[in-house]
This record gives sequence, C-alpha cells and structure tokens, in this order.
Amino acid sequence: MGGFEATRSIRAFEKSRLDNLRSSTIIGLTGLSRSHEESEAIKSGMDRFMTKPVAFKEVKKILGRWK
Repeated sequence: MGGFEATRSIRAFEKSRLDNLRSSTIIGLTGLSRSHEESEAIKSGMDRFMTKPVAFKEVKKILGRWK
C-alpha cells in the first residue's frame, strides 16, 4: 500500500468513528518531486507534503504546529 492509499484509508477510518477525537496529522515525505505528487497528497488527505532533502529545522517547525 502506498502513502496516498494509506492516507485515504486512515481518513476513511477516522470518519467512521463515532467519537470526537482529533484526526491524525499526516505529513508525506518523498524523494519524488513531480508536480502532481503534491496535489495528489493533499487530495488523499495529507496535512502536509515535503520532498527530500528536508532541513531538520523545517521539520521541527512544522511538527511544532501540531502539538
């Protein structure tokens, strides 16, 4: 199962729950840099999409938003 498919499955499971827990934060990280990859990531339900190489400083900043 790829990342897009996994994200869609996670989002479908979250929608099926009857509780009011927050959705999982999903950040896609890939070495692919095709322009359609980012739009597909967002359509699949990812919160953020990043391509390698990434700076640890940037990852830390992004993760700090979802405390």
